[in-house]
Amino acid sequence: MADKKTELPNRNCDEIREIDRRDFLATTAAVSLGAAAGSSFSDGSFKQVTHSLLNAPTTFEFQTPDTLFHGHDWQSLNPGYWKIQDGALRRRLKNVGDRARRTGFPYHGETHGFEFKTEYDPSLPVGIIYQPNWNLRENYSVKASFTFRCKRPLPAETDDPGWHMYQDGYGLMGIAIGGKSVYESYGKVSNAWNIGWTDDGKLRMIRPGNRDRGKQSGNQPFQQPGVEIEAMDLLPGDRCELLVSVSPSPTNPKQSKVVAKFSANGKTVTVTKFIPKQAGYVGIASRGLIDFEVNQFEVIPEANQPLKVGISDCLVCYPLGDTLKQKGKEWTVRFVALFASDGTRVEIRVHDSPSPEGGWGTVAGYGSAKIINNPFRRNTAIIDVTLPANFNPNETELFYTVWKDGIDVTADGRLGTDACGPGTALVGDVPTNGNYVGRLPRLRAPYKLCGLSCHAITSGLQQRDDQGWKEMAGGRDVWQFRDQPTVEAYKHLEEYDFQVMVWEDDVWYMELVMYPPSTDDAYKIIELSICGPTSRWQMMRHWNVINPGDHDYGMDDVKGPEQLAIRKQDGLGQDSSYLRRNFQIVHHLTTGAEESDPVTNPKKWRAWKMPNRDFTLIVLDSRLWRSSQDVDIWDDQGWDKFKSLYDRTDPTRSLLGEEQFGWLKEQLSTDSSPLICLTGINGLHTIWAGAKNGNSASKDHPKNFEQRDRVTADYAGWVKAGSDRVLELLGSREGIVSVYGDVHNGSITNNVEHRVLECSFGPIGRTGGRALIPGFGPKMKDVDEREIEIHSLYHRNFKNAEQEPHDQGDPVYWNFLEMTFDPDQDKIELALRNIVDHPDKNQPRGRLGKFATSTAETGRMPSCKLPAFKTLKDAEVFISQMNGKSIRGARSSIRTGELNINGLVDIEPGTKVLVTAVRGNDSESQVLTTIEA
Repeated sequence: MADKKTELPNRNCDEIREIDRRDFLATTAAVSLGAAAGSSFSDGSFKQVTHSLLNAPTTFEFQTPDTLFHGHDWQSLNPGYWKIQDGALRRRLKNVGDRARRTGFPYHGETHGFEFKTEYDPSLPVGIIYQPNWNLRENYSVKASFTFRCKRPLPAETDDPGWHMYQDGYGLMGIAIGGKSVYESYGKVSNAWNIGWTDDGKLRMIRPGNRDRGKQSGNQPFQQPGVEIEAMDLLPGDRCELLVSVSPSPTNPKQSKVVAKFSANGKTVTVTKFIPKQAGYVGIASRGLIDFEVNQFEVIPEANQPLKVGISDCLVCYPLGDTLKQKGKEWTVRFVALFASDGTRVEIRVHDSPSPEGGWGTVAGYGSAKIINNPFRRNTAIIDVTLPANFNPNETELFYTVWKDGIDVTADGRLGTDACGPGTALVGDVPTNGNYVGRLPRLRAPYKLCGLSCHAITSGLQQRDDQGWKEMAGGRDVWQFRDQPTVEAYKHLEEYDFQVMVWEDDVWYMELVMYPPSTDDAYKIIELSICGPTSRWQMMRHWNVINPGDHDYGMDDVKGPEQLAIRKQDGLGQDSSYLRRNFQIVHHLTTGAEESDPVTNPKKWRAWKMPNRDFTLIVLDSRLWRSSQDVDIWDDQGWDKFKSLYDRTDPTRSLLGEEQFGWLKEQLSTDSSPLICLTGINGLHTIWAGAKNGNSASKDHPKNFEQRDRVTADYAGWVKAGSDRVLELLGSREGIVSVYGDVHNGSITNNVEHRVLECSFGPIGRTGGRALIPGFGPKMKDVDEREIEIHSLYHRNFKNAEQEPHDQGDPVYWNFLEMTFDPDQDKIELALRNIVDHPDKNQPRGRLGKFATSTAETGRMPSCKLPAFKTLKDAEVFISQMNGKSIRGARSSIRTGELNINGLVDIEPGTKVLVTAVRGNDSESQVLTTIEA
């Protein structure tokens, strides 16, 4: 392979040893980058001072250049609460989107029985930053030195003085102890005690479980259960110290004795309390609008031992498959890189071996870019990579490494360390070694795609014992953010030989845990979803297509003109800057756009045609361009007595919008690929019930599909006319499969009239599968009387379409869709797989065996066909009416020049058509007359 001259210097470029893809899963060597007892190191964001004696105090300082990054040796669900400034850890009090609130549209109030109000209290709850090297128990002490910088400001003119943030005692500066997770923060404080000075001049111990986020109306008093004592007032510039000592209770083995001493201005106050036995992580706690800095943090561990916490500064660097393009003789692809810390530049090095001769330090760079921070980007880079000369993705598998400012950061140093240990991650079995390199699989038939949706990997928890799989209770209560929801997750993923990961709808659930009040917090949620050891490995070893859902934008049911209104207009019950920021983040990470307009509707529909031009993946958006989900019109101008005049079945309703539908119509009528997979339309067929557990039944809607129900309104099929138009279009040619996520169920469905296959997949981590409408079964009709065949169903409660219950000991139904498209053999295979399944040792879920079909069994029956003819060999062929209207595309045989299609749909026999073949600079046209099919 010819190498280009690299632009960046090489430092620390040790060769990454070759790991066979299958042996890779069995390796167990650990990479430990964490600090051990007696060691000292600096990661560029703080200074750790240790002492020579075993278990001596460890002191953390922050003598580094100013940065928004808190350092690798600190962790928080809310990094946006903090910054490093002037050699101290400083509070950050203002961020983009920091007045977001957990809510949605007025529909949520209507269907959940509460009055939706646009006024609410945006006061932020406590935020905690933890020291992950120490999980302490029994005897220990923690000491922090602070400088008080400023009291809370007066309320802004538009703010309510009754909001919590403006009340005495809401401001908190202190220490947290007993966190079961380093991400226990922001209303998810189930275990950690917050101990510190509050801005009413008191020293408090605040017990966990206090969700102190403001309510909708904004004037309820907040409560601080625990214990308090009068302390002192502080003035700007005052230095103070807080020492918290924990020891076992001398009388009760289930309790700990906690003594807190707070000193400032020559005065010391002490408070003591016996609390439930303490063990966990420790850190700094903050709340409210008081400004302060942490100058030093000291852990006095006694007999406790430090953890080995590895890091991965490269959170993830993934190739966006749908950006792969040929320019002349060269192929280009766009990579998206996310980093934990600041940097200047990133470079991608590419080779045809995972272990090139001389090591990766001698390999050329094929693309580089700046690492950027701005209001919607946090240490991200978009790298356009020109692949090595003479490389055809159809013929060669390539490998890549990621270099940040000249340092190889490809490996994942978290594997084999306590970074994935108790309280932080439950790791699937892939990978067990972090010394891997990125991979670009060869793209040729058969095409193997993996569909993943409802990717809420922090929500569930499953273990296995002698009796089988068992879902664990209480896993979500402690908010232990995990790499995967179950042991053995994706243990056998390599055995499937996937080339493409299709991340479809609800990829990172921006608001499931919290409505992130800063850009940093938003990226933290994304990091916890797709940058954990296993998800990172999935993304960096495959091509990726990412198609976001409503939750990924940070608010449930984001769609239609409502989402445009909320992004543009303040006062609608949500922080408009929050949604604008999130739209920019999502568009940036899913398309590789450097910039993104925060208020325009993104036109992100696209088609990815494989290099051999025999398979196409189409990405659509059925949320942002659809009609309003409201059904009442002019009810404020005299039609208030008449409800649902703008019914969901109204023929003027649109699902994709005129522009996107027109694009799709042209794409399907000209695309030459014999097989097409389409993703992004969440449920054309109305087979899922509304509301949780299907409780939206009424006498007028006996199939549990009340149209004034936010759940049913979320399905694409709620827009009946729009879905009918799409189904008619998809049935106009053979070889099309539509796949989607969102509904938390796995299914394989066939429309009998149009012979259109539709598949759903997910969830992963969550449950909440949509209920089934009455009459659901292998042969049924949906709510809109379409005749349906259900070939497979994998449901929370059922193992197949016959609605048989799961067997005892079966794993939770977390699943992905295995898709195989083989144009060479004219074959489509579909199978729902549990995330712990082996492709050969386990049967597909939801049915016996894989579902297999061919192009002849898809699309409406042809009404005519073309007479036998030949044209240019291996050419793109376009069939159109004599007035130029496209009918369909195809490819001619590479051997004979014949056309292998089943016929034409909705064209009468005896119709003259124009057939044009194009191959490079050559073309050939002829007029043919269709004949009986």
